Parts: sequence; structure tokens; C-alpha cells
Amino acid sequence: MIHEQPVLYSADFARCQALSAFDSDAVAVAFAAALEGAGATIVQQVCHAYPGAGLTCVLVLRESHAVLHTWPETGTVNIDIFSCSTRLKSLAAIDELGRLFAARDVTIQEIPRADGHSPDHDPRR
Repeated sequence: MIHEQPVLYSADFARCQALSAFDSDAVAVAFAAALEGAGATIVQQVCHAYPGAGLTCVLVLRESHAVLHTWPETGTVNIDIFSCSTRLKSLAAIDELGRLFAARDVTIQEIPRADGHSPDHDPRR
């Protein structure tokens, strides 16, 4: 695995016109497939479907982690992907999921995070 500065991508999808066509299992499968297609190695997947509502799905990745939350009643999806590997193409996964859910509005934040691998990073200083 190639190391680089850790980055958190936080994406908000609004007005997802196709989200209602997916049941919770299909959303979880699409989420995992998008991450794998972007180069992630899934170590563990935990999902919880809220009866009559949305889904929270957490992927523990070899590269770090990814989290998805859905609100089908409002057509909203939130996704966070955290990684310090150049192998994982987080924006490709976000683009794929936005396309699958037919998101009309997409907002993406790129948040650099502290580098715990760097010998220069010592939080005690």
C-alpha cells in the first residue's frame, strides 16, 4: 500500500431520484462495489437498516474506512471515505454512487487530516 497524506472525502447527495428503487441490501451491495471498483479492499462490512427508513453502512477498509447513510424519504445520501492510500480513488467511488442514485445535487468536501504515519507528526509538541 502506498502512503500519502490522509484525506477525508465527505459527500452529500440530495434529490437522489433513483434511491427509492434500491432496497437496503441493494444499497449496501452498490456501496461495497463502488469502493472495490475504486481500489478499496474491504476487510469488514456492517450495515443497519432502520425499519421503514434509511440505512447506515460502515466498511472497514485495508486503506481505512468508508461510511454511508441514507434517508430514502428525502432522497438524501451522506458518504464519508477516509484513506491514506493512493490506490483508493475515493472520488471515483463517489462519482459512481452519485450516478447510481441519480443525485441531482452533489457536494464534496476534501478534508486533509493529520498524518499519524509521519515521523514529523508528534501531537505532544
